Amino acid sequence: MTVFRIFCLSFLFLLLVFLPLSSLSANASPRSRPVRVALLKGAEHFSVAVDGRYEILDGKTRRVLKKGARLKKSLVMVKGRATRIGEESFLEERVVLEPMDRIPVLINNRPYRGDILIIRSPEGLTAINYVDLERYVQGVLYREISDKWPLEAIKAQAVATRTYAIYSQQTYAGRDYDVTSDVYSQVYGGKAAERYRTNLGVKRTRGEVLTYGGKIFPTFFHANSGGITESAAELWTIDLPPLRGGIRSSFSVDSPHYRWKRNLRLKDIQDKLNAKGYSIGLIKEISIQERNPSGRVRRILLTSRDGQTLELSGKDFRQIVGPDILKSNLYEIEMQGWYVDFVGHGWGHGVGLDQWGARNMARERFTYQQILQFYYPGSSLTKE
Repeated sequence: MTVFRIFCLSFLFLLLVFLPLSSLSANASPRSRPVRVALLKGAEHFSVAVDGRYEILDGKTRRVLKKGARLKKSLVMVKGRATRIGEESFLEERVVLEPMDRIPVLINNRPYRGDILIIRSPEGLTAINYVDLERYVQGVLYREISDKWPLEAIKAQAVATRTYAIYSQQTYAGRDYDVTSDVYSQVYGGKAAERYRTNLGVKRTRGEVLTYGGKIFPTFFHANSGGITESAAELWTIDLPPLRGGIRSSFSVDSPHYRWKRNLRLKDIQDKLNAKGYSIGLIKEISIQERNPSGRVRRILLTSRDGQTLELSGKDFRQIVGPDILKSNLYEIEMQGWYVDFVGHGWGHGVGLDQWGARNMARERFTYQQILQFYYPGSSLTKE
């Protein structure tokens, strides 16, 4: 055996002994796995293109089904028992579109880094973007906050976004995707949403996450708290000290959406309730039955003109009327005959980081570490 072969075998032995197990295993830590972002669910069709080399693989076996130098804009649709991409048909229920040389994939004309998993099911087509964690955070920030904001606020948002993504990876490991690309997870815009200053915020906090008791937790955030944050336990089955709310501050006051007012026709509210399966006639009165400790509406009572009553949680009522109409559950009600005024404060569920509050704290020279500790009290900033 040559000296060179002995050296190579010795090096390989040392590599296997000292290399972390997570890097050798297919079940690597969520931090080292790509984030799986559902871009589309139950779609009838969508367009796809790659301006460079690509491969289409069997989503289960990774067997190469097709490769090419360029994929022109093609319609993806279900045709019988096959997934059709342009002129090609694939019987596999799952196919992966893998671009070469880090070229983005265009989905409905929007560029995304990483691979795209396409799943065919009776509900339609699902498109899932497999993207590096840091690239994912870059694709979220500009869709959630402004790149013109102070850098410390951007860095705070980057840490919250990264932490929430890892929490979702851990929580939904058995599902086809970790997060969606909309407001129900974190708004994600892919490569087109990247900006210099938001990317800089990601770079300067690379690998940093928040933990409580040594564990990742869901770092919820919202646009404006209306002056006091909400407890996560009011909305979800989550009760952790960093998310118990009740944080009062003036930082959210000097910002949009701190105050709002909506005038709605009672017949329109009735129609929305009926469409969701609630049987109630023309509404005569809406009254608040109970508020929670943050002052937000916990229970609401609707009375129809024929004496029917309907009691709903504030959370459900807001979702039915529309979360962009009732911007928060922190409001008062003023009946106006056939109409009703909702006069409120804040925008969003109110749990965790107040984005406009963080912006105003940063303008007063608070660091991102101080901002995160203020809105997630008792949490620890950890470098992964």
